[in-house]
Amino acid sequence: MLKVLRDNIKYLSWILWVVIGLFVLFVFVDFGAGGLRGGGLGGGNWAAKVGGETVSMEDFADAYRAMDRQNRQRFGEQYTEELAKQMQLPLRAVQQLVSERIMIAEAHRLGLTVSDDEVRDTILKIPTFQDKDGNFSEENYTNAVQNGFQLPVVKFEREVRKDILLRKLENALAAGIYVSDDEVEQSYKGQVEKAKIRYLELPRNKFLQGAPIPPAELTSYFEAHKQEYRLPEQREAAYLLVDGAQLMAQAKVDDGEVRAYYDAHKDEFTQQEQVRARQILIKVNDQRPDDAAKKRIDEIKKRLDGGADFATVAREVSEDEVSKANGGDLGFLGHGRVFKEVEDAALAAEPGKVVGPVKSAFGYHLLLVSEKRPAGLKPFDDVKDQIHSRLAMEAAQKLAETRGKELAAKVAKNKPKSADELAAFAKDAPGIVFAKTGPFGQQQPVSNVGFSPAFNQAAFAMKKGDVSEALQVPRGWAVFYLDQIHEAHVPELKEVEPRVRLAVAQQKMQQMAMDQLTAKRKELDQGKTLDQVAAELGLTVKETPEFGSQGGMIPGLGPSPELVKAALSLDTGKLGGPVADAQGAVLFQVTDRKSWDPKQFATAREQTRNALQQEKLGLLMQSLLEQRRREMGVSFSPQFLQIAGINQDPTKRS
Repeated sequence: MLKVLRDNIKYLSWILWVVIGLFVLFVFVDFGAGGLRGGGLGGGNWAAKVGGETVSMEDFADAYRAMDRQNRQRFGEQYTEELAKQMQLPLRAVQQLVSERIMIAEAHRLGLTVSDDEVRDTILKIPTFQDKDGNFSEENYTNAVQNGFQLPVVKFEREVRKDILLRKLENALAAGIYVSDDEVEQSYKGQVEKAKIRYLELPRNKFLQGAPIPPAELTSYFEAHKQEYRLPEQREAAYLLVDGAQLMAQAKVDDGEVRAYYDAHKDEFTQQEQVRARQILIKVNDQRPDDAAKKRIDEIKKRLDGGADFATVAREVSEDEVSKANGGDLGFLGHGRVFKEVEDAALAAEPGKVVGPVKSAFGYHLLLVSEKRPAGLKPFDDVKDQIHSRLAMEAAQKLAETRGKELAAKVAKNKPKSADELAAFAKDAPGIVFAKTGPFGQQQPVSNVGFSPAFNQAAFAMKKGDVSEALQVPRGWAVFYLDQIHEAHVPELKEVEPRVRLAVAQQKMQQMAMDQLTAKRKELDQGKTLDQVAAELGLTVKETPEFGSQGGMIPGLGPSPELVKAALSLDTGKLGGPVADAQGAVLFQVTDRKSWDPKQFATAREQTRNALQQEKLGLLMQSLLEQRRREMGVSFSPQFLQIAGINQDPTKRS
């Protein structure tokens, strides 16, 4: 089935295939890893909200599974749970869905719609759904969607409608993009013009080791560069914090509340029939054709039939990197969690007996079911701890809000006249912390508070000596006293002297390096070789691989736009420099040079223009997403943050 999908991918846009991928590329495990396994993904829960739209936990789970699987295919054995944690996959998955919701809202804002006829016409043109005569087949359509994509037909058609809408938005945005002929030519040159060089680099830190810098030079440099040291407006505050985490122990949740929640939300805890299974997977791929994979799985089956331990053999031979280390353990599987062939075999299996080989799009599977759970309501004892944690978290948040507002009313009634007077409110008040922020800018995170737009906005709207209302911040609820206002200003030299001294030293060392190589360049012009000059300076001549103008990068030297420009202006064999770079100064010789051909450019002009348009479209869509995120507001549910192992809502930090 996957081959059919690949063969027909040109008929669907990339956006739809991202959506379809979320349902085709299942991972053969319970959702995620570590804290992402198991329950808590009931259909009534939400992971994120953007504007008036909601991302469900079900959508989040599907997106995470797809992203996890893609990374395992991309990185192979290098992909570990630790790497997944570092990559913040749960957050990336939900952010992807948030972005989709934002773009759909933007399409609606522009008045874009999709008719039923457009959805029908798109589906009718997909060859996968046609019979051998090229006519649309209702049977092919239903089988492909339900068994291949593993989607209800109604949901698939909803995704098609969404894809068409997003393509219309993309086309509407692209219509306003202009690419000039000069941009096209420069982009083409950047792609085809290449050079290689031999070079020596004289580091500037070889000079001025500890030499004093006269005060007059510091003053002169500072006067010429004052605006570079200009400080924006800053504010300082003292605050009282009601820390939500510290209130968890005070958030009392009795057994009756837990039971009442269970009784009122049974739909969240109703499960389909499930089985706990282990698997051994032998893949079918370009390196191993179907017949070889079948032969290999049959050999493994004989070992198991002979009494070999399934978990031991799975650790040894299985090619499912997700479950291999755990002896092939897939956790509990239910309907719609794996490919239908595997699901059917597992659900029908008798516990304790090896089933298979079962063929799927990935290869051949052997299965061993150890436990079965009938369909129905999960027992209260199995979920009571989960419910208790959820209710305790919600209670702690409400308690923090209540105490924060009570504290704000108390502070407003007895308004402090200094930061020290504010501190008095924290005395003998368990759970209330007093601290000072230090200077912070309007768009800067606040020390010990984090980045809280509400906190910063309030601080920059207040006058010195004002007291805020209770504000929600990443750690809880805060009330603050605006202690100082520092207007934007150019500081005195003494305030920034260390920075100025460093800048002057860097400038002097750079000039010394350039002066020494300027003298050596004359010797090169008089017949010395680059190697001779390098030996005299105690340096080594190095060679670069091929590089072009795009990005201004040279392997081994890093960002060096001036050096790139100089090298691409010379022919093979020519000497160049000295040119300043990030470390000092460089002398070089061009060893290879590829120029651009105007005739070839003429044939590639429109292709280059289209590539530039797509690049600009990508930047435009990224900018639009960032702007709409700020305007619409994005929030994450406590349940999602807990499952994903995120300590605080990222939207409160950035």
